[in-house]
Amino acid sequence: MKSCQQLNVERLPSVSEPTTSSEYFARGLKSAQLGQPDAAARDFEEAAWLDPENATIQFNLGTAYLSMGFFEQAVISLDRALDLEPENSDALGNRAVARTALGQDELAEADITKAIELGAPPDGIHAVVEYVKQRRRPQDVR
Repeated sequence: MKSCQQLNVERLPSVSEPTTSSEYFARGLKSAQLGQPDAAARDFEEAAWLDPENATIQFNLGTAYLSMGFFEQAVISLDRALDLEPENSDALGNRAVARTALGQDELAEADITKAIELGAPPDGIHAVVEYVKQRRRPQDVR
């Protein structure tokens, strides 16, 4: 059983605990840079809750989900990012990768085409998509 003093200390907010979307976002970026996409996603989710109209937050949330292999969630967040910023070639490229992993090849190809039109490097995006196609399981193809 915890003593009252321990409970009171645990209830006090940490000095470094984020309170704003930009603080959650910054901590999420740090976690992503440290190779901790699950921690990054949690912070990006908090940031998105506080600032749902921020395309950069939605993009990074989708990218964190993509890194964790949560492809459907990645598509949802990247859809939101693209609703807010339709010309984001990085979001289109990442959504193409997630859609490829889900076996949605026609939708992925449309994203690839538009991403390249907007300046994404064709060799890079094609290499990643081909890698994902080779790694997916047959039941993933729709």
